[in-house]
Amino acid sequence: MPQIPIILPMIILGLVVGSIIKSQSPRISKKKLASASLGAGLLNSIHAYLLYLLTPAQIAAGSTRVPPTGTFTPPTTGALPQGIASTSEASFVAASFLTAFLVVLLVLGVAALYARVGKGEDFQEAAEVTSETSEEEATLISS
Repeated sequence: MPQIPIILPMIILGLVVGSIIKSQSPRISKKKLASASLGAGLLNSIHAYLLYLLTPAQIAAGSTRVPPTGTFTPPTTGALPQGIASTSEASFVAASFLTAFLVVLLVLGVAALYARVGKGEDFQEAAEVTSETSEEEATLISS
């Protein structure tokens, strides 16, 4: 089974964050948050489905096992080793959807929370810094 892809959620996060920066508004609407999360989940599940179809199953060719007693045990045909190719296609696609949905939802949710909570402090600090620099510039210009 291939690993769950996360490249599409990262691309969608970049697009959403870029559109938020371009809009000059630090607020993230719930509609934009939900649509970005669902879009990332759907695109990631499609990507995972195609990846699952194109990636061949990783099945061991035939393993021979020598027990501690020294007797030879022939390989059993048709038996899959534990953990290899035992995950179904549906669970892989569902896990990919859930991963992408939660990545986008959590990153944008934390960003929205930070923009809401840290909004007053950051702007007050920036105002203090600009007032101090303007006072210093005024004293330099006057002298």
